[in-house]
Amino acid sequence: MDGGGRRFRFLILLGALAMIGSGFLPWWRSGGDSVSGVHVPAQEGIGLEGPGIVIYGAAIGALVLLDIGYMRGRWGFVLDAPWVYLAVGVVGAGALLYRGWELWSVGYVPFPQQSPGLALAAVGVALVLYGAGTGFGAPRRY
Repeated sequence: MDGGGRRFRFLILLGALAMIGSGFLPWWRSGGDSVSGVHVPAQEGIGLEGPGIVIYGAAIGALVLLDIGYMRGRWGFVLDAPWVYLAVGVVGAGALLYRGWELWSVGYVPFPQQSPGLALAAVGVALVLYGAGTGFGAPRRY
């Protein structure tokens, strides 16, 4: 396999792992403040709820496709192609945008310091999309 094919798959692997890791980090946090001298308990939610499940599933799908493509070796696999990874990235990006809109619509502006899981998911989706985009320039294995 050439360097270009390995590079775009490595970027997709890193992005998928970041998307999986983001599911276990906080995506939103509220409370923990004092209002009129009364302490409001803090609440937070991780990414394995709502649209975060779609992002998690897209990451697992990308890893499965990478694994099957690796197992097939030089004979190739029809679904181990940049357009498939691009579709997986677009699904993840759509779920991420929807979750960001959900949080914004209830008055929560997700800053990276308060929602590291959301920020890591954005980095993971960007890596998958960038890796798929660079894969279009890489020569085919079969």
